[in-house]
Amino acid sequence: MKDKTLQPPPFQWSFLASHYWGTWTLAAVIALCTWLPRPWVLALGRQVGRLFYRINQKRVAIAHINLQWCFPHLTTEQRDTLLRLHLVRYGQALVDMGLIWWGSRSRIDRLCTVTGGEELERLRNSGEKVLLVIPHVLGIDMTGAALSPLAPGASMMKTPSNPLLHRWLWRGRSRFGARIYTRNQGLRPLVKAVRAGYVGYLMPDEDLDGAHSVFAPFFGIPTATLPVVGRIARMTGAKVMPVFCELDSRGRYRVTIGQPLSGFPSGDIEEDAAAVNAAFEAAIRRAPEQYLWTLKWFRTRPNGEASPYAG
Repeated sequence: MKDKTLQPPPFQWSFLASHYWGTWTLAAVIALCTWLPRPWVLALGRQVGRLFYRINQKRVAIAHINLQWCFPHLTTEQRDTLLRLHLVRYGQALVDMGLIWWGSRSRIDRLCTVTGGEELERLRNSGEKVLLVIPHVLGIDMTGAALSPLAPGASMMKTPSNPLLHRWLWRGRSRFGARIYTRNQGLRPLVKAVRAGYVGYLMPDEDLDGAHSVFAPFFGIPTATLPVVGRIARMTGAKVMPVFCELDSRGRYRVTIGQPLSGFPSGDIEEDAAAVNAAFEAAIRRAPEQYLWTLKWFRTRPNGEASPYAG
């Protein structure tokens, strides 16, 4: 039976208006990259990242604050070097979006290596429900595409303010058979899909606000954390497996599925949130250039403290 909650964003004739010409131009460049030799694509991505560093001072400043908070033992120069590498990888991942939107299954498989799939397969064969959780890394969309041959998946996405971009993101994330729900639909469709045997794929490391979050340590910092992973695990009985993705210097994506979190869920929402954050932190420390440092991870502070990004 067709899931009525799965409604692809419709095409609108207004997408042809001048307001969207910039989006179309970006899509055309990304589409062109799917035909270029891989070394050319990686070189273009490097230039995109370097340009981002020069012109987007707001996001660069946010990243510097995040890196200072998370890696206080590094020198200013070391953190700046890390940020520059991050933005190079960011640019390369951005131009690879064309592969996710239009690339063939075989091309994606050639670029991606997945480890840990055996445990996922074992759990599914034994009848277990599974929820994969991944931090906001550069290859988050490529990871979803790489994992799709292993099991039918279901995930959630935030609705972008640009409806044309929303249409492309939704189609790209769903074209290999995944069920994609929007955040405004709530958790129910995702929970229902996991119960039905779909493997959940969730990105829970967002600072939305204090009302919907608990404070759990992340790099030793009390961080507003959504307790949604423990909640879904309790509702579905799913095993929770952390996932990480690295885009390396050769332009290959290495996806790692970790072992299920032990004793999870614990019944304590703060303890569960801390367990997820600890799994994410351990992976990020091994390859910190992969994490999206340009987002405001520490905006909401406990006890009414001021945001580090204010001013």
